[in-house]
Amino acid sequence: MTYKNREDWLDAAVSELRPVFDSVSFPLPDKIRVTCGFPSSRAKANNARIGEHWSPSASSDGSHEILISPTVDDRVDVFAVLVHELAHSATDGDGHGFRFRTCVKALWLEGKPTATVAGQLFREKFANLLDQIGLYPHARLNVSGRKIQATRLLKACCPSCGYVVRITKKWADQGLPICPNDRSTFII
Repeated sequence: MTYKNREDWLDAAVSELRPVFDSVSFPLPDKIRVTCGFPSSRAKANNARIGEHWSPSASSDGSHEILISPTVDDRVDVFAVLVHELAHSATDGDGHGFRFRTCVKALWLEGKPTATVAGQLFREKFANLLDQIGLYPHARLNVSGRKIQATRLLKACCPSCGYVVRITKKWADQGLPICPNDRSTFII
Protein backbone atom coordinates (compact mmCIF):
# COMPACT_ATOMS: atom_id res chain seq x y z
CA MET A 1 0.00 0.00 0.00
CA THR A 2 1.16 3.56 -0.68
CA TYR A 3 0.54 6.44 1.71
CA LYS A 4 0.49 10.16 1.04
CA ASN A 5 2.33 11.05 4.24
CA ARG A 6 3.92 9.62 7.38
CA GLU A 7 0.88 10.17 9.56
CA ASP A 8 -1.31 8.07 7.25
CA TRP A 9 1.28 5.27 7.45
CA LEU A 10 1.46 5.56 11.24
CA ASP A 11 -2.36 5.56 11.54
CA ALA A 12 -2.55 2.45 9.34
CA ALA A 13 0.07 0.77 11.53
CA VAL A 14 -1.95 1.59 14.67
CA SER A 15 -5.08 0.11 13.07
CA GLU A 16 -3.21 -3.08 12.16
CA LEU A 17 -1.71 -3.32 15.65
CA ARG A 18 -5.01 -3.05 17.55
CA PRO A 19 -5.84 -6.79 17.23
CA VAL A 20 -2.24 -7.67 18.09
CA PHE A 21 -2.44 -5.71 21.34
CA ASP A 22 -5.85 -7.28 22.05
CA SER A 23 -4.34 -10.75 21.57
CA VAL A 24 -1.78 -10.13 24.34
CA SER A 25 -4.47 -8.71 26.69
CA PHE A 26 -3.33 -5.09 26.44
CA PRO A 27 -6.06 -3.40 24.37
CA LEU A 28 -5.28 0.01 22.94
CA PRO A 29 -7.41 3.01 23.91
CA ASP A 30 -9.70 4.47 21.25
CA LYS A 31 -8.16 7.94 21.09
CA ILE A 32 -4.58 7.75 19.86
CA ARG A 33 -2.88 10.40 17.73
CA VAL A 34 0.50 9.58 16.18
CA THR A 35 2.79 11.98 14.35
CA CYS A 36 6.37 12.35 13.23
CA GLY A 37 8.02 15.05 15.31
CA PHE A 38 10.77 15.80 17.77
CA PRO A 39 10.31 14.66 21.35
CA SER A 40 10.16 17.26 24.11
CA SER A 41 13.81 16.78 25.07
CA ARG A 42 17.04 15.01 24.12
CA ALA A 43 16.40 15.14 20.37
CA LYS A 44 20.09 15.62 19.56
CA ALA A 45 21.78 14.00 22.55
CA ASN A 46 23.92 10.86 22.31
CA ASN A 47 21.08 9.02 24.03
CA ALA A 48 18.46 10.78 21.92
CA ARG A 49 14.81 10.02 22.41
CA ILE A 50 13.32 8.50 19.28
CA GLY A 51 9.77 8.27 20.53
CA GLU A 52 7.54 9.78 23.15
CA HIS A 53 4.09 9.09 24.59
CA TRP A 54 1.97 11.78 26.17
CA SER A 55 -0.87 10.78 28.46
CA PRO A 56 -4.44 11.91 27.62
CA SER A 57 -4.29 14.31 30.55
CA ALA A 58 -1.80 16.40 28.52
CA SER A 59 -4.00 16.51 25.41
CA SER A 60 -6.87 18.99 25.21
CA ASP A 61 -9.11 16.39 23.55
CA GLY A 62 -8.06 13.49 25.79
CA SER A 63 -6.03 11.63 23.15
CA HIS A 64 -2.89 9.63 23.75
CA GLU A 65 -0.28 11.62 21.81
CA ILE A 66 2.68 9.75 20.30
CA LEU A 67 5.71 11.34 18.63
CA ILE A 68 8.12 9.39 16.42
CA SER A 69 11.42 11.17 15.79
CA PRO A 70 12.14 12.28 12.21
CA THR A 71 15.71 11.03 12.71
CA VAL A 72 14.45 7.44 12.32
CA ASP A 73 13.70 6.28 8.78
CA ASP A 74 13.99 2.48 8.75
CA ARG A 75 10.41 1.20 8.72
CA VAL A 76 11.15 -1.70 11.10
CA ASP A 77 12.76 0.70 13.57
CA VAL A 78 9.87 3.16 13.23
CA PHE A 79 7.42 0.29 13.74
CA ALA A 80 9.33 -0.88 16.85
CA VAL A 81 9.29 2.65 18.30
CA LEU A 82 5.57 2.83 17.56
CA VAL A 83 4.92 -0.50 19.31
CA HIS A 84 6.94 0.71 22.33
CA GLU A 85 4.97 3.96 22.55
CA LEU A 86 1.65 2.19 22.00
CA ALA A 87 2.57 -0.07 24.92
CA HIS A 88 2.68 3.12 27.01
CA SER A 89 -0.84 3.91 25.75
CA ALA A 90 -2.05 0.42 26.65
CA THR A 91 -0.51 0.63 30.14
CA ASP A 92 -1.08 4.34 30.76
CA GLY A 93 0.35 5.44 34.08
CA ASP A 94 2.73 2.48 34.47
CA GLY A 95 5.81 4.19 33.00
CA HIS A 96 8.38 1.47 32.38
CA GLY A 97 6.96 -0.64 35.21
CA PHE A 98 5.81 -4.25 35.42
CA ARG A 99 2.72 -3.98 33.20
CA PHE A 100 4.67 -2.10 30.52
CA ARG A 101 7.53 -4.64 30.59
CA THR A 102 5.03 -7.51 30.33
CA CYS A 103 3.37 -5.83 27.36
CA VAL A 104 6.55 -5.12 25.35
CA LYS A 105 7.91 -8.62 26.00
CA ALA A 106 4.61 -10.11 24.77
CA LEU A 107 5.11 -8.04 21.60
CA TRP A 108 8.64 -9.40 21.04
CA LEU A 109 10.56 -6.20 21.75
CA GLU A 110 13.99 -6.73 23.29
CA GLY A 111 16.30 -4.72 25.52
CA LYS A 112 15.85 -2.51 28.54
CA PRO A 113 12.30 -1.21 29.04
CA THR A 114 13.55 2.35 28.50
CA ALA A 115 15.23 1.50 25.19
CA THR A 116 13.57 -1.46 23.49
CA VAL A 117 14.64 -2.63 20.04
CA ALA A 118 13.31 -4.87 17.30
CA GLY A 119 15.06 -8.20 17.64
CA GLN A 120 14.97 -11.07 15.17
CA LEU A 121 11.73 -12.53 16.56
CA PHE A 122 10.01 -9.12 16.34
CA ARG A 123 11.11 -8.82 12.70
CA GLU A 124 9.82 -12.31 11.90
CA LYS A 125 6.48 -11.89 13.69
CA PHE A 126 5.71 -8.54 12.05
CA ALA A 127 7.22 -9.16 8.59
CA ASN A 128 3.86 -9.87 6.91
CA LEU A 129 2.13 -6.98 8.64
CA LEU A 130 4.92 -4.60 7.59
CA ASP A 131 4.74 -5.87 4.01
CA GLN A 132 1.00 -5.24 4.08
CA ILE A 133 1.42 -1.68 5.39
CA GLY A 134 4.19 -0.91 2.89
CA LEU A 135 7.07 1.54 2.86
CA TYR A 136 7.32 4.35 5.39
CA PRO A 137 7.08 7.59 3.32
CA HIS A 138 9.86 9.45 5.06
CA ALA A 139 13.47 10.53 4.63
CA ARG A 140 15.70 10.79 7.69
CA LEU A 141 16.31 14.25 9.07
CA ASN A 142 20.00 14.66 9.88
CA VAL A 143 20.23 16.90 12.94
CA SER A 144 23.96 16.44 13.51
CA GLY A 145 24.92 18.22 10.29
CA ARG A 146 23.17 21.44 11.18
CA LYS A 147 25.68 24.26 11.11
CA ILE A 148 25.68 26.53 14.13
CA GLN A 149 25.63 30.19 13.15
CA ALA A 150 28.70 32.10 14.23
CA THR A 151 28.16 35.41 15.93
CA ARG A 152 27.73 38.36 13.64
CA LEU A 153 28.93 40.79 16.26
CA LEU A 154 32.47 42.10 16.40
CA LYS A 155 34.19 42.67 19.71
CA ALA A 156 35.26 46.30 20.19
CA CYS A 157 37.20 47.41 23.24
CA CYS A 158 38.67 50.56 24.72
CA PRO A 159 42.48 50.49 24.49
CA SER A 160 42.76 52.47 27.74
CA CYS A 161 40.36 50.85 30.20
CA GLY A 162 39.32 47.60 28.48
CA TYR A 163 35.60 48.44 28.28
CA VAL A 164 34.04 45.95 25.82
CA VAL A 165 31.05 46.23 23.51
CA ARG A 166 29.78 44.12 20.61
CA ILE A 167 28.99 45.82 17.31
CA THR A 168 27.99 44.71 13.83
CA LYS A 169 30.37 45.17 10.92
CA LYS A 170 27.89 47.56 9.31
CA TRP A 171 28.11 50.01 12.22
CA ALA A 172 31.84 49.49 12.74
CA ASP A 173 32.33 50.58 9.11
CA GLN A 174 30.40 53.79 9.91
CA GLY A 175 32.79 54.57 12.75
CA LEU A 176 33.83 52.96 16.00
CA PRO A 177 32.16 54.02 19.25
CA ILE A 178 33.76 56.18 21.91
CA CYS A 179 34.35 54.87 25.44
CA PRO A 180 31.96 56.40 27.99
CA ASN A 181 34.66 56.19 30.68
CA ASP A 182 37.63 57.97 29.11
CA ARG A 183 36.41 59.16 25.69
CA SER A 184 38.93 56.95 23.79
CA THR A 185 37.93 55.48 20.42
CA PHE A 186 37.30 51.75 20.57
CA ILE A 187 39.45 49.31 18.59
CA ILE A 188 38.35 46.01 17.05
